[in-house]
Amino acid sequence: MNAYPEVALGTFLRQESDIVSIDPDATYTTAGIYSYGRGLFKRPPIAGSETNYLKYNRIQKGQFIYSKLFGWEGALATVPEEFDGLHVSHEFPTFHIDAAVADPGYVAHLTTWPGLHGKLRDQGTGMGSRRQRVNIGRLLSTTVPLPELDEQRRIASRLDAATAKIEKIRQLKETAEATRRALFSSLITRAGDPAPMRDFLIPINDSVPVMADTLYQTAGIYSHGRGMFTRPPIKGSETKYARYNRLRAGQFVYSKLFGWEGALAIVPDEFDGLHVSHEFPTFAIDADVADPRYVKHLVTWPALHAALRDKTTGMGSRRQRVSPERLLATEVPLPPMPEQRRLADALDSLASCLAASATQDRELKALGSALLNYAFNGRL
Repeated sequence: MNAYPEVALGTFLRQESDIVSIDPDATYTTAGIYSYGRGLFKRPPIAGSETNYLKYNRIQKGQFIYSKLFGWEGALATVPEEFDGLHVSHEFPTFHIDAAVADPGYVAHLTTWPGLHGKLRDQGTGMGSRRQRVNIGRLLSTTVPLPELDEQRRIASRLDAATAKIEKIRQLKETAEATRRALFSSLITRAGDPAPMRDFLIPINDSVPVMADTLYQTAGIYSHGRGMFTRPPIKGSETKYARYNRLRAGQFVYSKLFGWEGALAIVPDEFDGLHVSHEFPTFAIDADVADPRYVKHLVTWPALHAALRDKTTGMGSRRQRVSPERLLATEVPLPPMPEQRRLADALDSLASCLAASATQDRELKALGSALLNYAFNGRL
């Protein structure tokens, strides 16, 4: 049971707007709101003649603001000083916070609280997650914990101190990760003379006919060298493909459609025997020429993704395709085998550090959510 009384947001929020007519000859800096309570962001300046809106709402420091369209996803914030005077559309209502009832610092932390986001999600209107809308009436009727003002200020102060420490840790981690990634790129870039990927990739086609009554476990590839994922099982009768390509552990595989975006991978052991369409060519790695561990790091290398982007065919970013011929002609650093193995050892260590850092990111996020839950349940 919550130790604090629940009150409607409308108890301390009063809608206020500073509506301005758009001058076609003026330039406006507008703002948006990140989901999950991550604050405001600035959009690129736009000329009045380039927008479809006739009016903007000018926001003020200290206001409460939310997105009708994505309020259910936690697109809420209080306006920081650096956003004072920026503009938003009518889809972003703004409210004065009655400081005699609610401490603005306390309200700022409320906007980041997953518990509030969940309430707004449950109250959204519309069909489907992307069509839910949180109207003003729904927002103002939503209840939140609200203790006495002195207690609100105490909670806000403790959360300010805790979030500042978490942010400092996050900044230090970002600096460390940027250094590791720069070292990673530097090691590969200086690895040796460039050679086309055909020197060590051997096309493999383990094609099997699709049987209508058979259930197939298929796979996909994340962009930016982030590995593979499984798709939901599908019956042969439910797919348009007449044949599937069967994967084998240790193969090199990529997406013709998103190779330019770094959709490359080495097939992990747990994906052995899964299936992909002909849009995912597969290759054996010639272990006499290239160390498979070294190649595994190459698929995550941003410079390789950029090289493939420059070699694509098709019009527009979503229609670019990387043919097998283009892939195989792309050059990468390929030092002698002993050097590849030495580099693979060093890159394995760096990858372990980055994996540990990703785990720490999840732990920091969980810690932040736990602190908010404790705070608004009277346990901080």
